[in-house]
Amino acid sequence: DSGKSPRRLFPRGYRPVLGSPFLKLCSFYRCREQKYDYDNLPKTSVVIAFYNEAWSTLLRTVYSVLETSPDILLEEVILVDDYSDREHLKERLASELSGLPKVRLIRASKREGLVRARLLGASVARGDVLTFLDCHCECHEGWLEPLLQRIHEEESAVVCPVIDVIDWNTFEYLGNAWEPQIGGFDWRLVFTWHAVPERERKRMRSPVDVIRSPTMAGGLFSVSKRYFEYLGSYDTGMEVWGGENLEFSFRIWQCGGTLEIHPCSHVGHVFPKQAPYSRSKALANSVRAAEVWMDEFKELYYHRNPRARLEPFGDVTERRELRAKLQCKDFRWFLDTVYPELSVPEDRPGFFGMLQNKGLKDYCFDYNPDENQVEENQVILYFCHGMGQNQFFEYTSQKEIRYNTRQPEACTAVEAGKDTLVMHPCSDTTPEDQKFILQEDGSLVHEQSKKCVQATRRSSDSFVPLLRDCTNSDYQKWFFKERMS
Repeated sequence: DSGKSPRRLFPRGYRPVLGSPFLKLCSFYRCREQKYDYDNLPKTSVVIAFYNEAWSTLLRTVYSVLETSPDILLEEVILVDDYSDREHLKERLASELSGLPKVRLIRASKREGLVRARLLGASVARGDVLTFLDCHCECHEGWLEPLLQRIHEEESAVVCPVIDVIDWNTFEYLGNAWEPQIGGFDWRLVFTWHAVPERERKRMRSPVDVIRSPTMAGGLFSVSKRYFEYLGSYDTGMEVWGGENLEFSFRIWQCGGTLEIHPCSHVGHVFPKQAPYSRSKALANSVRAAEVWMDEFKELYYHRNPRARLEPFGDVTERRELRAKLQCKDFRWFLDTVYPELSVPEDRPGFFGMLQNKGLKDYCFDYNPDENQVEENQVILYFCHGMGQNQFFEYTSQKEIRYNTRQPEACTAVEAGKDTLVMHPCSDTTPEDQKFILQEDGSLVHEQSKKCVQATRRSSDSFVPLLRDCTNSDYQKWFFKERMS
């Protein structure tokens, strides 16, 4: 953050190496073959909201947009200052930007939060297309044309670039070593990334066709300004940041649009160790999304996050009226048609929630997985806290003790050759080592070994569930409790 003009993180014309067999076909050679009718493509206003952003990353974003966007397609770059208080973002920033073509600086008169700051920029935009970018990006040559071409073809398409990684520590442009991924979510309404499913690969007409995605990360996308307004823009009842990406994703699909990722558009993104915006309002934002768009499936969210049920979320009357006005489809349609890969929990009464031990009345099954790692994570017993999350389990009709709060879903299994319980990835056909019988008296019997799950002391102050010969001990009796009162 030296104040010098931002240096380029990659040479002009550089494209990241795309290593998978799928994207070798969709290499930059195929993308470079694409021809565009620049005279007929819509122009875009690029909207960049920021709050107390570092000088170098903010200016790098601005310069990269100007350097890599065809002049004929770029209407303007709108920077929205969400009431920053850092000195370098005041007169010094205004002076720097005054010499740049097509750049406008708008300042909020009070803290608005990301959602309303973006809307402030959109309200003054002159372009036919709104392109929203985070304030720590590096645009790639050729990033803009595919997005505008797709919207020119289909106005109801909301299109995202492939998000490449810029290293937080070195600012090296790492690119995207694998094929593009689609966005999803888990039943806590946390955004997740997933591989492109086979059904979508079969639908694509060519390796440079758009990839349909159930949800978006939310920071980088293009949308027709007219269509954005038709859809109701952002939910202005949402505060600061968090949850708006899933809400907008649900709305796009359920109200007749499509959400897509274009494999020929690449934008680098710095993933900060700490976001400049607080997530304190994210829970209320997610509740608003659930209340308006998820119908009866909102209960699956509330079961896994009991705090959400008590969270004040404001008035959603206007958003429900918008849904009725646009004649939007229900959430069952979204799950069946757009995101069939997401397993829908059964949540049968009496068979979900905290799995509590009768002998150790204050202890429950607990699973705290490592990020992106499911296999060989041991189940422990921990004080029952009633907050869902890592103590939320479901006993399914397939005799699974399933943990489906996060993605990927995990099922309780017996570690090979041992008596400990671990979590393995769930599968369509339940393996024998993952089948448990919850009997009427509360005994939890491992079907394969015929042994019972028993709460067992591991140390002076810790307990674990282990397989033991079945007795009538209360330490082998278990019951589900949805949440603490």
